[in-house]
Amino acid sequence: MELVRTPQPELASHLMALLQERGMAVSLHQEGDQQVIVVDQQDQYQECYRLVQRRLSQLHRQQAVEPLTGRPQPNLLSGGWFASMGWVTRAVLFACVVVYLTPYLFGPQVYQALMFPQAAADLTSQPWRLITPMLLHFGLLHILFNLLWWCDLGRMIERFQSSLQLVGVTLVTAVVSNLAQFYTTGPHFGGLSGVVYGLLGYLWIYGKVNPGAGYALRREIVIFMLAWLVICFVGLSGIVANAAHLGGLASGCALGALFGLWRRNMAADAP
Repeated sequence: MELVRTPQPELASHLMALLQERGMAVSLHQEGDQQVIVVDQQDQYQECYRLVQRRLSQLHRQQAVEPLTGRPQPNLLSGGWFASMGWVTRAVLFACVVVYLTPYLFGPQVYQALMFPQAAADLTSQPWRLITPMLLHFGLLHILFNLLWWCDLGRMIERFQSSLQLVGVTLVTAVVSNLAQFYTTGPHFGGLSGVVYGLLGYLWIYGKVNPGAGYALRREIVIFMLAWLVICFVGLSGIVANAAHLGGLASGCALGALFGLWRRNMAADAP
């Protein structure tokens, strides 16, 4: 049965040594960029789980913790906020910053080329506009708020699952949130917040349906973001892309349920 999945070899080796010292029958497998610890004897699973949770609690007190999960930073040996990001998280971060600076350097042409088209039919000849509004930001606070959340949520998916998974969740939630906003208010919108709510919904529901994964979002983080969603609908409806937020959240929750159940069933079926 699958016990731990992490892209950090140092953490996997550390936990393997702990379990083997206690006489547990465990094995380590490589799946893409993930290190997977498997309990070979089903009757030892609960004891292995208890040992791992106790060790993670000790690390929690000794090292920096993830602000979104409250668990220790998986980058045990290399550390660093920026260093802990995968290439997808970094790529979107840089793309948003570069695009944000283009009006000051080259004029409005780049923004105009990346905005959602005036009519949905135009997407057949310019399909990138279905995705690229997520790169557009209209103020310093706008981009800072979105990128801080993107970096923390994105690197969680990329670190604990894979870069490909983050790409997939980002593209699906971008499409859904952009279409939702277009059909609600028209083409004049932009920002990464629809995707941010998509990643939030994905991690939230994934952790609910597959708690054995061990990286559920902290309850207060979810409450804060949902409260902000309500505040925006009530008091900021004219200046915030509320339809994008809601569309991103709904699509992210659906993906989290789908992949969470799939992973849970895979772990349950493992010998």
